[in-house]
Amino acid sequence: MKSLITYFLLACGLIVFSLTYYPKYKQLGTEATISWDVSGYYWYLPAVFIYKDLKGLKFSDSIRNAYGCSAENQQITYLPDGTKVLKYSSGMAVQYLPFFLMAHLVAKPLGYLADGFSLPYQLAIQLGALLICLLGLWYLRKLLLEYFKDSTVAWVLFFLVIGTNYLNYAAIDVGMTHGWLFSWYCLLLYQTHLFFKKPDLKRSASIGLILGILALTRPTEVLAVLIPILWGLNFLSMKAISERLSFFGKHFSNFLLTFSLMILIGSIQLLYWKYATGHWFVYSYGNQHFTWTRPHLFLYTINYRCGWLIYCPMMILPYIGFLYLMKKKELFWTLALFSCCYLYTVTAWDIWWYGGRAMIQGYAVLMFPLAALIESVNKRRITMLLLYPIAFLFIYLNIWWTHGVHRGGFVYSTDMSEAYYKKIVGQWHINEQDRKLLDVSDDFTGTKQDLVTLFSYDFNLGRPNEFITNESSYLLLKNDSSTYVSYTIINNKQKVDWIRASANIKCVRLNWDILRMTQFGIRFYKADRCIKENKMLLDRLFYRDPKQRIYLDAHVRSDRYDSLHVFFFNSNEAKGTFLVSKLLVEGFN
Repeated sequence: MKSLITYFLLACGLIVFSLTYYPKYKQLGTEATISWDVSGYYWYLPAVFIYKDLKGLKFSDSIRNAYGCSAENQQITYLPDGTKVLKYSSGMAVQYLPFFLMAHLVAKPLGYLADGFSLPYQLAIQLGALLICLLGLWYLRKLLLEYFKDSTVAWVLFFLVIGTNYLNYAAIDVGMTHGWLFSWYCLLLYQTHLFFKKPDLKRSASIGLILGILALTRPTEVLAVLIPILWGLNFLSMKAISERLSFFGKHFSNFLLTFSLMILIGSIQLLYWKYATGHWFVYSYGNQHFTWTRPHLFLYTINYRCGWLIYCPMMILPYIGFLYLMKKKELFWTLALFSCCYLYTVTAWDIWWYGGRAMIQGYAVLMFPLAALIESVNKRRITMLLLYPIAFLFIYLNIWWTHGVHRGGFVYSTDMSEAYYKKIVGQWHINEQDRKLLDVSDDFTGTKQDLVTLFSYDFNLGRPNEFITNESSYLLLKNDSSTYVSYTIINNKQKVDWIRASANIKCVRLNWDILRMTQFGIRFYKADRCIKENKMLLDRLFYRDPKQRIYLDAHVRSDRYDSLHVFFFNSNEAKGTFLVSKLLVEGFN
């Protein structure tokens, strides 16, 4: 009963949270439900049902211009011969389909454009995602109750939804694959459990269809076949393997049906590739690849740029829980082997910094060792006093992180740094200038001693890009205009270990694209060799206040360099515009 009450409270909470806190369907541009990766998954549907142009995709540019769903053409990959092919697999489009069709039926009658991207389509995908996530949690609860106490299952659901990044992908970034795949994994586990209790064609067909959807959505999810193959193995011994092979032989028709349906569903992608390109197999991810011999395990899990276990520490607990799950051998070997293979595959992807979201679908499996840990801990008061305060701290951090990514605007899920995280962790309001720590780690916070002015400049000499007006003089850093200016300060051997360069800077035009931001930096030279460079992206600091005095610190012993250069740089693709005045360079200890 406790788990049922918990489920309904969480379900209501997710619905309210999704539709009120940061409703993506109401957002515009790259913050909309159908934007970035989601727009790439979705592109099949308007191409087939509205524009009748799955091969040429001629509608793409007009839609991107109208809705701003991505800053670049990420939905389409151009093959070496110039052929267009959609980058992402079609599995999510298949899942979106019923919700898309419902939106398409009501768009015009409600007064909206029936173009596939207006408000009804955005809302339909969001509501559909919520429905799928709630179904997944329902089946996870049902299966966990087969192995664990009701109170244990209640805590598992609570920790999963409130304490992990599942919250974000079940309630906010709902169009992404991860919440949907999590639910399919829950259903796969449940159907597999029923099949091994009573093998029949109905369960076999269900498992095959689920495996097909998983693989069609993300080809690496083909790993899910390990679940029905290994389910219930008590030990990896020759005897156990022999018994499993005998089981396969006895129920050969069931497994044949399962894998036939999986291949049938998966062939949807092959048919698309053949139609669009003339080839049965196409690699549509360009220069993005896996490095199978050297997975990025530590970078993915504990590097501050995206570290899954740093920013979702609740998921440390399931790995501890495997020690307690060993008592349930019929679960341990299957789930442990799958989890190891899954983590290995995720971390082998070379773009490891895309974040911990790729692990979310694997949480369906990891909830079993989490349940084993909770059930063991709940047997003793002292262990409860150790676990629950830690778990609630993790919940606090997860809620803080989720807010910071969206309405808070101070968390950057794939662009963090150790210095910045340690500076802001747990804070709900930050100093805007702390964002410079995303780029540099030096930040002097003490009392300056032995302060000396090394350089002062008012931009009044009329050099290129320097202007004098009746009111002030300034350096102009203009969008779409390549500008590099540098000011050299010779080291006169002052014994100072800190350098601070500061200037009054006014943001005239803000740029949100991290690859096209204006740079402000300091370089230190020994002879002609640069021994250190600190530089920051200016645009980050002007999201709220367009006029500030900006400073940049660098910690370098004075005997290590001969000169330092303070510089400003705009590439010809820079999109921001800044006015800089009153440059000051100081040294201190």
